[in-house]
Amino acid sequence: MSKRFPKMGWVMLVALLCLSLSILPACGEGEGEGEEIPLLNPGDFVQETIGDMDTLDPHWAYDTASGEQIQYIYEPLVWYDEDSVDQFVGRVAVNWTFVNETQVRMCIREGMQFHSGNTLTPADVEYSFERALVMDRAGGPTWMFNVPFLGHSRTRYSNGTIRPDVTWAVIDNAVEVDGDCVVFNMLPDFAYGPVIFLQVMCNTWASILDRDWCIANGEWPQSGGNWTLYNNPQKQDSYLYEHASGTGKWKVGTWAKTSQITLNRNEDYWGGNASVPFNHVITKWVQEWSSRKLSLLAGEADHIYVPRQYMNEIIDVADLLKYADLPDLAIECLFFNFNISASSPYIGSGAYDGNGIPVDFFKDLDVRKAMNYVFDWDTFISDLYMGEAEQRGSPIVAGVAGYNPAASKYSHCMTLAKYHFEHSATYGNLSNTGFKFTVVYNTGNTIRQGACEILAENLLEISENFQVSVQPMMWSTFLDTIMHEPTSELAMFCVGWICDYPDADNFASPFMHSFGDYSYFQHYGNSTMDALIETARFSTNITERTNIYYQLQEMYYNDPAGVVLAQAKGRRFFTKYIHGFYFNPTIPGNPGPLWDMSKS
Repeated sequence: MSKRFPKMGWVMLVALLCLSLSILPACGEGEGEGEEIPLLNPGDFVQETIGDMDTLDPHWAYDTASGEQIQYIYEPLVWYDEDSVDQFVGRVAVNWTFVNETQVRMCIREGMQFHSGNTLTPADVEYSFERALVMDRAGGPTWMFNVPFLGHSRTRYSNGTIRPDVTWAVIDNAVEVDGDCVVFNMLPDFAYGPVIFLQVMCNTWASILDRDWCIANGEWPQSGGNWTLYNNPQKQDSYLYEHASGTGKWKVGTWAKTSQITLNRNEDYWGGNASVPFNHVITKWVQEWSSRKLSLLAGEADHIYVPRQYMNEIIDVADLLKYADLPDLAIECLFFNFNISASSPYIGSGAYDGNGIPVDFFKDLDVRKAMNYVFDWDTFISDLYMGEAEQRGSPIVAGVAGYNPAASKYSHCMTLAKYHFEHSATYGNLSNTGFKFTVVYNTGNTIRQGACEILAENLLEISENFQVSVQPMMWSTFLDTIMHEPTSELAMFCVGWICDYPDADNFASPFMHSFGDYSYFQHYGNSTMDALIETARFSTNITERTNIYYQLQEMYYNDPAGVVLAQAKGRRFFTKYIHGFYFNPTIPGNPGPLWDMSKS
């Protein structure tokens, strides 16, 4: 069967949705109560948020906090044309041609200079993509390149062995320099269609690296003979973990881990110094809501992360720009770990004795169904999201083709929860013996904290023997703990997913495929689901794709790998001095397109 992505006319549904909502003017400007917020630090953009960064390495980073900073420092070949998700403008590339279904030719802009002072050439582009394929860290973003160029989502089997058909010759052929251009060669049965290809090229994992600077600082030497030595490295082994040389409008100043990062104006930006809107971009990680609020109202911060349940405290402040009903393509979820590390401190005794849980506790389907029935979505959405969210039955969200609004979903039913706990296929009546474990969320995320607490409180209501503790963890540590091979210590955790590209595949793959970025570390998935996901990924038949995604949504409901929580509408709060914000659901982080924004 020939495998291709469709020509993507259906993506316009998402584009139109984004356009219709994101161009709404900010509500609340010049209205409401409160003293005037002063204009401070006029040359800088300052934000306060909760999630500390994980890394500065574009090929490692797969979290919003890291991606937000990387997009200011580096540049990809192309970028979205403002709020559109299927129209593109050149960044490092000045033009591009789809030579045929498997080959794309992209010509590189002249006169671009890296922060190191080196001049960008097509050789830097070749190096960047080859390094991405060589590195392919577990749980990282490079699976999006692996699929079209290597024919697999990962270069390795689950036991860590390199796949025999992933060779240096295949990697080397993926991208070649051709004069002032580069040519991308996709495999015939795995080639992305034009829109998906460009969407994948837009984000931070497609950042163009400074080849000579990288090699001089001990990075992969672009040698095929020992490329496997650089495959799936440790995060902090990379020089790019905390150093960067991009072509973006800002360059790294100081990074005080868990505290703040300061980016400085790139005086030699190829687009001209006048096009750099801020002297400094300063991001502070402040966990306390009250502290962030005071900073915003005092003018010390231009933008802050506002938990939904606290927004009424600032909604009537006159000197704020307030954007509402932004069509986020994101989902929150409570995840089960099917194969917990035996050394885990989060499973009590590690046995089914009332003082812990076994490492394979969540393999029991009745346990997982009971956990779903015990969750109270109405309370979660009304109390934590102030009603501005909707429950979803599977990870596939509204706004992408293939979402089924009539898909089965669990309801809060303590009777059914109790039934499944008392009729466990593995443990019999769990209420008699009970269990004890810890569910983890990232520090400062009150939405996820609330989800964990609702689960724990309702479990205790069923039986006093169901003891679940709720524990926060710093963001970078949290990510490392989730994505740990061969087994994670976490028993259950709450985290979300924001789209890489607006397609159902980008939600089915990470949640349901055996090598997905969540399911792989949960030890969830099966060959039937894998085959369906891969068929839909390359099908040109819209009806076939839709039917498969509908089927996958039902499969996830019948065999849940977690408790799918909600898809929320986005909100943003800025001081009135910030101009030029627009919304695109693929841009990492809340501030939006700082390169196109200003302050005055």
